[in-house]
Amino acid sequence: MARKQPSRKFSTTSPDFRGFINITLTDEDKAIIKSTKYDLAEWVVDLDKWIDNGFKFTFSADGYNHCFQVIATRQDKDHEDAGIMLAGRGSTAIKAFKQWIYIQTRLIGESSWTENLKPRNDFEIDD
Repeated sequence: MARKQPSRKFSTTSPDFRGFINITLTDEDKAIIKSTKYDLAEWVVDLDKWIDNGFKFTFSADGYNHCFQVIATRQDKDHEDAGIMLAGRGSTAIKAFKQWIYIQTRLIGESSWTENLKPRNDFEIDD
């Protein structure tokens, strides 16, 4: 019986990993995302478009947060934003991608991911 060889996983300990972009959605952002209609046909077209523009996506179920997530990074290791990741979450994979598109197009816009890579300071530290 043939055995599947484990693939090399990209991990946060990889020397190529630079960090996640941490963007906190406001209640207004969440309402806009929720009210935006987005179906399977739009998802397929958008996914193809973003892949053609140099992004790589990983979809997965997030058991800890009970949702689906999509994580995007750049395909080209020489791109200035290589090694940076941006996530979207939702109750379905399509809704997670819809959130990712909103963050990318409305909140990040034309700026580079490198410009948006900053430490998150909206959580409490128990000292």
